[in-house]
Amino acid sequence: MLAWLAERVLAFGSIGILVTVLLLPALEAALPVIGVALPGQTAVVLGGVFAWHGHISVQAALLTAMAGAVLGNAVGYAVGRRWRRPLLERMPGGARGSRYTARALGLIERRGGGAVFVGRFTAVLRTLVPTLCGAVRMPLHRYLAWSLVSSAVWAPSFVLLGYVMGPAGPG
Repeated sequence: MLAWLAERVLAFGSIGILVTVLLLPALEAALPVIGVALPGQTAVVLGGVFAWHGHISVQAALLTAMAGAVLGNAVGYAVGRRWRRPLLERMPGGARGSRYTARALGLIERRGGGAVFVGRFTAVLRTLVPTLCGAVRMPLHRYLAWSLVSSAVWAPSFVLLGYVMGPAGPG
């Protein structure tokens, strides 16, 4: 997957790399259920690999990945807030039927903002938590604060993981 994505992204140069590092994490968090299939975190790791190879700067990869995560979280929250009932009814098994949906809702109810943080680091929850936070009407200011904090930890973690993997990765 990494090599395939790298080949496609490199064809568009540094702009293609940065667009990928921004859009894939954003779309992953913004699109409930469908976002699971998008390699947002993989794109961020790849951004770190490309930074090691000198195609982009580490700073550009970090800022772009963080912006994509925050943007996707904000859109996912807005989607959940706007289309609350239809989304909860259309999630697999209804609002509580799916194991992942039930887990995400339980985490939000128990941990609130901490769910946003944990969700950013968990593949399936990364796509569900933003929308569910909007659907359960978590206060926007609290949600955005946690989104910023989690993205500020997540983005450097995975960009730097890619940077360390750089010598072994495509570039």
